[in-house]
Amino acid sequence: MKVVGHDTWVVRVPYEEHRAAIHIVLQLNTDEGAQGVSYLTPLVRWTVAPIRAAIDALMERVHGADPMAVENINAALLARAVRPQFDGLARSAVSVIDIALWDLKAKALSQPLYRLLGGSNNKVPTYAAWHLWLQSAPDPETLAKNGREHVARGFRAMKFHVGPIPTSAEVVARTRALREAVGDDIELYLDMNWSRTVNNAIALGRELAPFNLAWIEDPVLSNDYDGLRQISEALETPICAGETFHQALEFRSLLDRRGVDVVMIDLEVGGITQWLKISHLVEAYRVPVTTHVTTEVSAHVIAAVNGLTAAYTPWAEPLFKEGLPVQDGRLVLFERPGLGLELDPTALKKFAL
Repeated sequence: MKVVGHDTWVVRVPYEEHRAAIHIVLQLNTDEGAQGVSYLTPLVRWTVAPIRAAIDALMERVHGADPMAVENINAALLARAVRPQFDGLARSAVSVIDIALWDLKAKALSQPLYRLLGGSNNKVPTYAAWHLWLQSAPDPETLAKNGREHVARGFRAMKFHVGPIPTSAEVVARTRALREAVGDDIELYLDMNWSRTVNNAIALGRELAPFNLAWIEDPVLSNDYDGLRQISEALETPICAGETFHQALEFRSLLDRRGVDVVMIDLEVGGITQWLKISHLVEAYRVPVTTHVTTEVSAHVIAAVNGLTAAYTPWAEPLFKEGLPVQDGRLVLFERPGLGLELDPTALKKFAL
């Protein structure tokens, strides 16, 4: 089997926060008719055009390649593309190609991707990671209502964001409202979106201690390794960070300082190939891993390494003919070969940007 062509789409999909997410979708075509699919969600709009251009340029190296050799292809693409001045953008482009190659490889071997990667359980712990932003829940009452809706959908955990909120009193009020609405049995994750100083994060974390948060995410700038260590040492609440890192060296620098209790790895580190390498590095420090967005792919890698949990963000779900179901707080992966996803041509046309 050889890769003989590819198709890319840029789509803008509305979601229930009255906002929209932009996705870059890739389909690899082979001489045997099999197709590999993937997507990524650039969170900064101006990066969409350069990432798409990089994908098309890098695909020149993939045409004619055997997708079974995904490790070698990944290494060759990173060696060609990655330079310090555009490392993140290049890795994003490599990532979407790598995911599609893994989808093809698993299809060729008639295996669900999670099982090919070493997993055995197709039910993955998950948490609701949308509809609890300030834009969709501008006041504590709406936040509480949206939290109850997540519980009714079957979620046993959820994450809310307080980065744009300047006062500690308002953060505490929102946290109290959400905790009282969903009860003590639901895990709550709080994302500070790099908005605090070290001292403020420690003080606020202590105020939030009675609400039994499962973790506090990104309290300070992601490369403030020593600041994260100080916060982690001062608080009993676990600290989570890592979503903006692209290289193993960044994760090692954080882990060497014992700056986090949970490591979040985004698939844009270089796709599934590099995600697995970094997760094994993290495992050596006896720290659990979680994922960031790209739900339909992230759930497979979490299943493969027995990760802590996978973020559920249904931003791209309308692009596929069938989305992953949630049952009692777990994402249920399809037993079909590969990712188990089938692109919906009508949706790709409808949401084309």
